[in-house]
Amino acid sequence: MRHFDTMATICSCSMSAFSVKKTKPRKYVSRSPLKLPADELYHELGPKYGLIDVKVADRKIAFDIESGDWNTANAEALGGISSNTAQKVRKQVEVLQEENNMLKLKVEVLLNLVAESIAEISSN
Repeated sequence: MRHFDTMATICSCSMSAFSVKKTKPRKYVSRSPLKLPADELYHELGPKYGLIDVKVADRKIAFDIESGDWNTANAEALGGISSNTAQKVRKQVEVLQEENNMLKLKVEVLLNLVAESIAEISSN
């Protein structure tokens, strides 16, 4: 029992020595680019801070400040293809796939006709 009393005394003394004092709340600092000084704005955003562009996946798109919309028409893929060119290529790929499917169907029909002709010739 005596050991327990000694430990309780030590613990109660050490707990008061390590009590945490409450700190003052921090002052809110805005990191809005609109409230930055000009030199810091130049350092953070570069010389053309009116132009906002973002790289997403393999594409680079720009924000049009006047219309308030993301502009993908002038945006280029990092490979050097504009979005208009990419749309034209996708449309051409779609047309070529449809043409390829039609040609496969024609080949299948012709093979069926050849098989029927061979079957008729061999039966006679």
